[in-house]
Amino acid sequence: MKKLSMMGALALSVSMIASSAFAAEMSFKFASTNAAGEQAYQVQKEWTDAVEKASNGRIKIDLLPLDAVVKSSDLLTGVRNSIIDGAVSTSAHYAGDDAGFGLIGDTISAWNSDEDILKFYYFGGGLEVVDKIFQAYGAKLIGVCITGAESLPSKVEIRKVEDFKGVKMRAPSGPIHKLFAKMGAAPVGLPGSEIYTALEKGVIDAADFSTFSNNQQQGVHSIAKYPIYPGIHSSPTVHIIMNLKKWDALPENDKFFMERFFKGLALDSLLKPHYEDRIAYSTAIKEGVTPVAWSDEEKAKVRANAREIWAEIADQSEIGKMYYDALQKFLDAQGMN
Repeated sequence: MKKLSMMGALALSVSMIASSAFAAEMSFKFASTNAAGEQAYQVQKEWTDAVEKASNGRIKIDLLPLDAVVKSSDLLTGVRNSIIDGAVSTSAHYAGDDAGFGLIGDTISAWNSDEDILKFYYFGGGLEVVDKIFQAYGAKLIGVCITGAESLPSKVEIRKVEDFKGVKMRAPSGPIHKLFAKMGAAPVGLPGSEIYTALEKGVIDAADFSTFSNNQQQGVHSIAKYPIYPGIHSSPTVHIIMNLKKWDALPENDKFFMERFFKGLALDSLLKPHYEDRIAYSTAIKEGVTPVAWSDEEKAKVRANAREIWAEIADQSEIGKMYYDALQKFLDAQGMN
């Protein structure tokens, strides 16, 4: 009996050592392209922190905020070269690697709602096509989420496309920058951290930045009292990627777990911004903010401009064309073209 007890203790010790070694192999560092105080980062962080508990301790993901390891534009290269294990980022940041990533990450004015993004990826073939593209760059697409529909805070009333003429508009590089330029605005490249000061000092008149609730929380509406809400272009898509070799080394059950787990993040990233936007909207109205809602006719003009940009990128980029073709197939199937 004593011998059996000793054998049991030995087996337990070996099991614990093996478990410790295994746990160390399953610890990963991911990077986000959202700052620590942003709504989107908080949602992402809640889910990446929960991986350890949900996997019963097998997998741990430490999500780092914007620019903590490498710049946003270098994240795909960083993932491929194992500088960082994974990323939670819109692929528009990787447009320097290939212009097609700009379209993949920021398919401006394609979607009628944020829900359409998730339908395209999880049911319309988008995940398979974009995963193939990422794998060619040494990364695995685990899943997607969103940042929430962006509102456009402005110091001047902008009610139609023509009103953008001459407006100094903060806009990220890529398709969205091209869209505002096409509509007559003067796009200005600025990091998100400088938007409040730039609005305050008159460097810009308006900004393409974040959700209504996040802008309200950041105090942006105290200066830019005419936010366009709901937004007039679609939300960007956030891609959850991981180093391909490290992904391939995972057991099949853990791959299955990770892909299913991050569908939960997709749902939270859809619902939380919409929930908080409505609360922030009511608060902003009471504080003297005047949200500007665009007509369907004016939104259609924005989409017409956007479609030209989609086609331009598809003509320039092989991966852009792959994505564009998948997008057209989805839009046709959903009666959205």
